[in-house]
This record gives sequence, structure tokens and C-alpha cells, in this order.
Amino acid sequence: MNPVFRLALCCFAAVTLCACVARRQPAAATNADTPLPAATPANTSPVTTPSPTTTTATTTGTATKSGWWIRLHPTLTTAQAVTLQIGTSKLQREEWRVWRQGEPVEFDVPAKYQQVPKLYLRGSVTPIGKLADLCVMYKTRGVEHMGFDDDDSDTANQLKTDIKCR
Repeated sequence: MNPVFRLALCCFAAVTLCACVARRQPAAATNADTPLPAATPANTSPVTTPSPTTTTATTTGTATKSGWWIRLHPTLTTAQAVTLQIGTSKLQREEWRVWRQGEPVEFDVPAKYQQVPKLYLRGSVTPIGKLADLCVMYKTRGVEHMGFDDDDSDTANQLKTDIKCR
């Protein structure tokens, strides 16, 4: 085999491998009842370094609906998993949890975000191309609908109402 061709082939393989590694999703939690770790202050980077956190709602698998909570639409969500980040803004966010098919479709956000005026949520699906359909809820009201087949993010406001989330 021509050495120039072999070198070009090796370079192409290396570039492809690097692109795949860069695109790779964060490691999923092994149990849906175990949330992804919380983060340190966001001034270190847009996606911050994890540290442990737990909430009663994720332990029980049901939403108390006393503040912010999430409801996935089970028949419209075709993705095997939905990875969620949460915070108060794009720059103040952290890894939160991975929801998988078959798990409860309603769950509270972590306690420290239960009553914040605005909630930032970013979701990504596995595998890419499958759908996630969810509503960001505040107490009894749907405030933000999100539907995506790759990733999406939005900031929800307690005072808003989204008619797609009844």
C-alpha cells in the first residue's frame, strides 16, 4: 500500500475518532432514582464540575408538584434516554439526571431550584434522531413545552403559561 495513502487514511481515522469522542454524551447514571451530581459555581465553566446531590422527589420517583417539575409525554417520547441539565441560566447550569424509557414520567427538579423565578433546562436525546417531548411545569401550570430530536434548551418563567402543556 502506498505510504502517502496509508498516512492519509490514518489521519482521516484520527479526525473521525476525535469528532466522535467530542460528540459523545455524558455518562448516564446507572439508576433513574439516582440523579446526576450537582455542580460547583458556574463561573468556572458553562457546564460546571459535578458534586453529589439528592432530592426526595427523584428518590420516590413521583413529583410533589410544590414548585418546578417536569412531565415527559410517554407516547411522543421515542428516545431511549433524555439527559437533562438544569440551572438558572445557560451559564449557571449543571448536569442533573438521565431519564430512561419505562421510568416515571413526572418528577420534581432538585430542591435548590424548586422556587427559583426562572428555570433553565437543557435536554438531549439518545439516540440522536429520536424524539423527546416534555413540559416544564410550575405547581399546577405548564409553562414551557419542549420537543426535540437532538438537543434543546429553554428558560421557563413561573408566570408564563404554555397551552401545549395542559
